[in-house]
Amino acid sequence: MSVSAPPLRPLRTVAGIVAFHPDSSGLLRLIAAVAGEVSRVIVFANSVLDPEMKSGMSGAAGQTPITLISPGENVGLGKAYNRIVELARLEGAEFVLLFDQDSMPSEGMVRGLEDLADELVRQGEKPAVIGPRPVKANGEPFKIPRRRSGRLRPPGVAVDFAISSGSLIALTAAAEVGPFDESFFIDAIDIEWCSRAWDAGWSIWLGMDILMTHQLGMGVIHLPFGLRLTDQPPERLYTYFRNQVAMLRMPHVPSAWKLRFIAWLPARTFIYAVRNRFSPPVVKAICLGLADGIMNRLGSPSRGWRAVARRAALPQDGAREAAPGAHSRPK
Repeated sequence: MSVSAPPLRPLRTVAGIVAFHPDSSGLLRLIAAVAGEVSRVIVFANSVLDPEMKSGMSGAAGQTPITLISPGENVGLGKAYNRIVELARLEGAEFVLLFDQDSMPSEGMVRGLEDLADELVRQGEKPAVIGPRPVKANGEPFKIPRRRSGRLRPPGVAVDFAISSGSLIALTAAAEVGPFDESFFIDAIDIEWCSRAWDAGWSIWLGMDILMTHQLGMGVIHLPFGLRLTDQPPERLYTYFRNQVAMLRMPHVPSAWKLRFIAWLPARTFIYAVRNRFSPPVVKAICLGLADGIMNRLGSPSRGWRAVARRAALPQDGAREAAPGAHSRPK
């Protein structure tokens, strides 16, 4: 007597990976890790990829279709995310799963996120985003964003936002909440979108037992009382301060978030300056980011990045110093 195999579970998710000067082996490992659980993999290359890397993508994806988008320049995360969401919708997918090149999903992560989304819907929630719990390469978990009080649905916990990499986004929510803010270019795009989702009646969740290895910036600055800051090069400090200051005028961003940011702003500014020994490029990046955020000068950060690069190129103590982080990867 033969036993028939159970029917295959339909694929509901399109994965989108945004790459910027990626490590070839790391990108191919990420494609291979996620391809078996999604209907398509989309790679959005914000930098030119070498032919060998391109040819290796199909092999890494196996039987899963793969699409490569190469705009020919760095157009930022917002445009990349919006294009990926658009293609996933045309594909007829239910979810889109975003990644950057510095993340690696745990086995079965996609299915775990989908199952948690289904469970939350059964419990009467409207989840816009389900994110995994990010951990470092050594297994140490990153700090969890602020939890929403009274919103606990084990094993999920409601949070202010989930980092974009690893986020499973319901396309019905994306249609209602609207596109990612392309004027941010990079940094805080996920915080702003998640704030808009909460404001529109949706919710943001983390799966506490669903893990994803992730590299954040250049590492983490550990402070007293368990406080942490992401270590970033000058170019990223510019957009970090610019975009979050700009969020202070947005009505959908919670007042509690604004108050915490304002209260922490002097300390963050001082810590980054001290961390970098008051390096002129860092001081310039912070000051320019604050000024452009106050003036709401968003869009491409090339103006700020050029200013930081010029400051870094000036002789310092008799030596010419290159701008740190000039080749940093987007988050």
